[in-house]
Amino acid sequence: MLADNAGTFRLFRVFGVTVYLHWSWLAVAYIQYLFLRDAHLLEHFALYGSLFGIVLLHEFGHALACRSVGGRAEKIILWPLGGIAFVQPPRRPGAVLWSIAAGPLVNLVLVPVTVGLVVGAAVMLGDALPALQDYLYWLTAINAILLAFNMLPIYPLDGGQIVQALLWFFVGYTRSLLWSAWFGLICAVLLGVSMLWIAVSQASEQAAWLVVMALFVGWQSWRGIVIARTLAQYEQQWGQSV
Repeated sequence: MLADNAGTFRLFRVFGVTVYLHWSWLAVAYIQYLFLRDAHLLEHFALYGSLFGIVLLHEFGHALACRSVGGRAEKIILWPLGGIAFVQPPRRPGAVLWSIAAGPLVNLVLVPVTVGLVVGAAVMLGDALPALQDYLYWLTAINAILLAFNMLPIYPLDGGQIVQALLWFFVGYTRSLLWSAWFGLICAVLLGVSMLWIAVSQASEQAAWLVVMALFVGWQSWRGIVIARTLAQYEQQWGQSV
């Protein structure tokens, strides 16, 4: 979906990685502005920006880890469902595993940092600046939720790709991709159907977003299945593992 730079705006370049923002991110931010024009608008967009700040650190974890093992990582795109670091690690399970695991590792490192900020603010400020303390609390919660969500063993989430890289050591790349992608597709269908029912019956905005996420997971999983099947045909025809 985001294989090139179409529809993106260049933000900056650091550590040899260029960061782009997809136009849909701005569209979603504007829609939220239309629905949330109230006294809490500033707090909402502070959290919205912080969310993508954490996402950006996560994606830089992927990119820099990939480059540390000799791979290529030159681009990150931010869009409404998060971010995508375009990484090309060496075709070795260990290199791929490190490139994927480094993203959640960033969130893990941020856990004590954000918790420390919450505790420190509570001790130093007491009842003063409640808006700041609420912001720090939600910042901590956002990072923890992102960590937990990304570690779900569902392809193409980081947890699913970690499982696929671990399976690669034992059953080879093709089978590990096929099994992980099928599991991801099944989970996407179950999640999408259940969230669609909730979104329609209860008019839930959160459920609607999860439907969109399920569609993305399902589409990426199906792509993985197609790639794995193509590789399996190649291996059967030429008798060579890839």
